[in-house]
Amino acid sequence: MKFKRDTQDDIVSILGEGMEMSGDVSFTQGLRVDGLVRGRINSESCLVIGPCGRVEAEVAIRRASIYGEFKGTIHASDRVEIHKEGKVYGDIYTPCLIIEAGALFDGKCNMSDTQRAAGGADGERLRAVDETAGTGKMNP
Repeated sequence: MKFKRDTQDDIVSILGEGMEMSGDVSFTQGLRVDGLVRGRINSESCLVIGPCGRVEAEVAIRRASIYGEFKGTIHASDRVEIHKEGKVYGDIYTPCLIIEAGALFDGKCNMSDTQRAAGGADGERLRAVDETAGTGKMNP
């Protein structure tokens, strides 16, 4: 007899059609959104936005699959998939982006080092140099 082991990508939570949620959302296993979520989403798992789903948020996730509508910024450590029915309005930071024919993507994508894309160590150093430009000073 084989037992199936739960993985982080298994969808165990669903926000149904007609439901709305605002605020900070975090979860440990997959979440499917068929309603509306506004705010911040943070997880090391998978987020699926269904065909009727809408998300307006700042998202830090491992993987995102978008069949509905997304507005905001996505920081994905694994990948972002925009399926043919999907619409994304905003910026994406991920090492892998998949856009199916017919999908809509209106924004910018950064596929470089995730720490740099998120404004981490090197991003801070570059900002410090820019702030002193023209003054003859340089921050370490």
